[in-house]
Amino acid sequence: MKKLYTITLAALVVLLISSCTKKEAVTDTKLSYSFSAGNLNASLSSNASASGVVVAPGTNGSINWATASINIAKVEFSATKAGSPVLLESKNFYLVNALKPDSLSGTVSLASGVYEHNEFNLAMSSSLTNPPLLLTGTYIEASGTKIPVRFEMNQAQVIKLEAARVEVTSGTYVAKVSIQLNALVAGLTASDFGQTTRTGTNNTIIISSTINKTLYDKLVSRFSATLSVNFSKQ
Repeated sequence: MKKLYTITLAALVVLLISSCTKKEAVTDTKLSYSFSAGNLNASLSSNASASGVVVAPGTNGSINWATASINIAKVEFSATKAGSPVLLESKNFYLVNALKPDSLSGTVSLASGVYEHNEFNLAMSSSLTNPPLLLTGTYIEASGTKIPVRFEMNQAQVIKLEAARVEVTSGTYVAKVSIQLNALVAGLTASDFGQTTRTGTNNTIIISSTINKTLYDKLVSRFSATLSVNFSKQ
């Protein structure tokens, strides 16, 4: 009887292990992240409704961004698949040149299937040497005078982005995060930049949490509106 019990117990253990193995999801898909900034040159008008329109580089009455760096501590991807929650993390993205098209970073593994309620939480924070966001460029007055601009978003931010339902098949996918910088000044006016404190011999407009804070707060509040994300298969 004891021998029969031992054999039966062993059989049940094997069956349980086999059952669990069959339920494990096969991660046959890779997901990478791509970040790119566009629409670098935007109008700055005395009329708020006319600001934020994409214009040619060097246009009088505009802001022209030349460099962009982003420090992302973590990207958290959450979704539901067949009614079950999915949560994946990727850490430490530092984009020295976010103006370079489709800079790929990080890779996580996924299982094929339909993903719904897709959300990406981007945690932007400071490192010892880099702020969450740094933009440099030139503000060109209506008269044509060119003034250097440095926007340093030096406070941590968490940006939530949503993506449409997607059916993932075996292969490689990219979550493309687009940053449309013209939206950063939509609804502002030329006086927002014109009536600022200037710094140094070249009268640079430094925008941070301690300098030109009124303009800083306006840009920070608009930043999330510049970002969007979508899936694409490679």
